[in-house]
Amino acid sequence: MMMKNPEPLKRRLRRGEPCKGTFALFSAGGDFPLFLAGLGFDFFIFDLEHSAFDLARTRETLLGARAAGIAAIVRVPEIAYHFVARVLDAGASGIMLPRVETRDQAEQLVRFCRYPPLGERGISTFAGHNDFTRIPDVPRFLQEKNDEILVVVQIETVTGVERCDTIVSVPGVDACFVGTGDLAMSMGFAGQPQHPEVLAQTQKVLATARAHDRIVSLPIRAPEDVARWVGDGMRMLTLGTDGLMFSSGAGLYLNEVNRCTSP
Repeated sequence: MMMKNPEPLKRRLRRGEPCKGTFALFSAGGDFPLFLAGLGFDFFIFDLEHSAFDLARTRETLLGARAAGIAAIVRVPEIAYHFVARVLDAGASGIMLPRVETRDQAEQLVRFCRYPPLGERGISTFAGHNDFTRIPDVPRFLQEKNDEILVVVQIETVTGVERCDTIVSVPGVDACFVGTGDLAMSMGFAGQPQHPEVLAQTQKVLATARAHDRIVSLPIRAPEDVARWVGDGMRMLTLGTDGLMFSSGAGLYLNEVNRCTSP
């Protein structure tokens, strides 16, 4: 199958192109990326922090994403080389690390995601990330992957906010994602990601990240919030989750059934 948009997500975002994505916490398999691409999504974040996906299912999904031409960012559960290397070899377009609170975490993430001389990633020349084809120019391939992989730090705690500048300034970090749900909990406002104090800290992180020329994103949980963040200049638009979209769509039908059948 020909890829619909082979241009790397990072390059598109750097150019200022609005790119639409969502989180995948329940949906996986080769057909899921095809479904998202058909709807018009540009990327999805495959969540290994909160989901029960194993690496075999992850690999299948990543291969489907490459075939569909949709970028797949994998949120790994922790900073561990065996997580990062295997999903990148399988074809992930980027890596997101949650709960980043130190510069060392960000530096480790960069080292694991980049090939030498920019990092320490080991090389596999026959895998999903090169579509199981022969690599005629290995040095060029390594340079291209170093340029294309999107390295995302997720800041979602009070400590992370306080150390934001030292985190996002790490060379090789491409993007900063603010986890507003966990940040709200860390600040004592659990379940209130729209609380004014949470939004104030969110804006602080976004401003700091932009000062270092980083791509920024956060969870956009409702359609009515899209205009706000697009107006704020956000181009990596992370729209809800697969579960949220399923429940919202189901709710439209169920509410109508209830309306039509209520006495």
